[in-house]
Amino acid sequence: MEIKIPVLDTLAEAAKGFIQKVITPPLEEVGLMAADTVRLWRFKNQIRVVTKTEEYLKSKNIKTKKVSLKVMAPLLEGAAMEEEESLQEKWAALLANTVSENSQIHTVIYSFILSQITKEEAEFFDFIFKHSTDTQSNNGITFTIKKNTIFNIQNLRTINENSDVILDNLIRLGIVKISQASTMNQERITLTDLGFHFMGACKFH
Repeated sequence: MEIKIPVLDTLAEAAKGFIQKVITPPLEEVGLMAADTVRLWRFKNQIRVVTKTEEYLKSKNIKTKKVSLKVMAPLLEGAAMEEEESLQEKWAALLANTVSENSQIHTVIYSFILSQITKEEAEFFDFIFKHSTDTQSNNGITFTIKKNTIFNIQNLRTINENSDVILDNLIRLGIVKISQASTMNQERITLTDLGFHFMGACKFH
């Protein structure tokens, strides 16, 4: 026999109403209150990412290899939760670079970092990465090298009004770090080695 408690029913409706206000797309479309619908939504995200991965690997004639479940599970889980197209591109690139025959990726750290950043944070980090690296070519091979570029945080604040919060998260994730300041009261940041390799893992080459 099902027992209904009016107070709990009211709270559930209130919770649903609140979530409806703060989530995009609409709750009914995503189906966060219905397990089957949520599984379908997650599956669609995975399909988009896997399709992008397959298209890239085929276009480059890249062979694949088997990868351990420990590495693949968080990667596919993260991809399933991502609805932003620009971040799905990064998940697809990470998947492609992980399963490619000559891959040296044997860690879950890149999946963890990617799952922890928003589109806005990714764009901010992309800006730092772009201005902290050089792309060079030699004998037909294109490669990216890291420069020791140091950014004044005061200047970065002009790029985004949420820059302080964004930078705190990027520092927490270890992909940028506070650098030694040449003068007092001038915090500066620079790209870390982890940040350099993270971006490389999440890029189609």
